Amino acid sequence: MKQLQIQSNTDYATLNYLCGIFDTSSGALEPPGITLQNLPDSYSSAFFLRYKIDSIRFANEVAILKYSYRPKLSAFVNAGYSSTLLYQAYKNFGVGGGINLNVPIYDGHQRALQEKKIHLSENTSLNYKDFFTRQYNQQTAMLRQQLSATEALTADINEQIKFAEGLIDVNGKLLETGDAKISDLVIAINNYLTAKNLYTQNNISRLQIINQLNYWNR
Repeated sequence: MKQLQIQSNTDYATLNYLCGIFDTSSGALEPPGITLQNLPDSYSSAFFLRYKIDSIRFANEVAILKYSYRPKLSAFVNAGYSSTLLYQAYKNFGVGGGINLNVPIYDGHQRALQEKKIHLSENTSLNYKDFFTRQYNQQTAMLRQQLSATEALTADINEQIKFAEGLIDVNGKLLETGDAKISDLVIAINNYLTAKNLYTQNNISRLQIINQLNYWNR
């Protein structure tokens, strides 16, 4: 009992240390209160946001590339006044203007190569997205299967605990009348404690699985 108490105090102090809490005292911890959240579909998950951003980025790069090859027409106007000549000042004003037309004719297939490069990057991103989608679905399905099996095991353990409690009561009453051995009662108590410990360990596993499922909901 003392060894277990020392281990419990050490674990509690370690938890405070990890949380940045300066406290050497120990106490009882409340249950974590972890509940299973509804998982979104794969395309609504935050993990797929980067693929949506990539898709928009590739479309934007293609639009910019097409825009850069469009004909460009620009106009300019200049006006000035020369202040060095004071004679007939009205003749010192000057105005000029012009139009500039830029039409791409030949670029050595650079546009086609750039478009091919963008499409290759887009296809690579789509392949990564498909691979991650399969991983996402497989991982969540596996965790749900584990959670279902763990909850089913919890129900079996509860039945085992009730059965062990019944044996303790029966052996306690039979011990009073001399119809049972002390060893039988000790065995029943040991089975009960083993079942309770198994229930605790199984509940920890259940909470960890729920926490992993909730992680995919981030």
